[in-house]
Amino acid sequence: YLIFGACLEVLLGTILALILYEMIKNEFLKIMLLILMVMPMMLPPSIVGVLWKFLLQAYNGAINHLLINIGILDSMERIEWLGAQYALQSITIADVWQWTALPLLIVYSGRVSLPPAIYEAAKVDGAPAWMVLKRITLPMLKEIIAIAFIIRFMDAYKFVDKIYVMTSGGPGQSTELPVFIAFQKGIREVEVGEAAAYAWLIFVFAAVLTT
Repeated sequence: YLIFGACLEVLLGTILALILYEMIKNEFLKIMLLILMVMPMMLPPSIVGVLWKFLLQAYNGAINHLLINIGILDSMERIEWLGAQYALQSITIADVWQWTALPLLIVYSGRVSLPPAIYEAAKVDGAPAWMVLKRITLPMLKEIIAIAFIIRFMDAYKFVDKIYVMTSGGPGQSTELPVFIAFQKGIREVEVGEAAAYAWLIFVFAAVLTT
C-alpha cells in the first residue's frame, strides 16, 4: 500500500501540479481545474469508500460496464475487483483518487513560490524545457516533495476507514493492513492490550521509516 498508494499519489500530484502551472496559461481555467482536482479530497473517506464499492461491483459496477463497452472485456466477462486478488489494489486506487490532490496542492504552491529570475536566466541561456525541469525545478522542489510524501506516508498508518467500508479486511485477510488489525483487536474484540501492542509496533516502525 505504501509503494502503490503514497508513492503513486506523490508522483501523480507532482506531475499534475507541474502540468497545471507550466502548460495552462489561462488563469480562470487553471483555477477551475485546481478546484476540480481538489474536490475528491473534500469528501469524507467513508463516502469515498461507499462510492468506489458501488463502482467496483463485479456485475452492477460502472467500471466493469465501461471495460465491456470499450471492448476490453467480453460481454459475459467480469473482474472481481473486490475479490481476494484485486481487493487491496482497488482500495489503493480509491485512496489515490481521493488524496492525490494533497501532494498536488503542496507541490503547486512550492512551484509558485520559486523565484522567476532563475527561469528567466535559463531562458536567456537557451536551456531546453527538459533541462530546466531536471536541473532547476525538481532540485528546488525536492524538500517540498519530500514533505508531501511524509504527510501521505504518515496518513497511510491511519488507513482504516476505506478498508472498513469496502471490504472489512476481506476477502479472507487480503486487505488486513496492520492498523486495521489493531482496530479489530481494540474495537471489535475488545483486546485492548493486544491492540495497544500493535499500535506501539506500528508507531515505532513508522517513526523509523519516516526519519
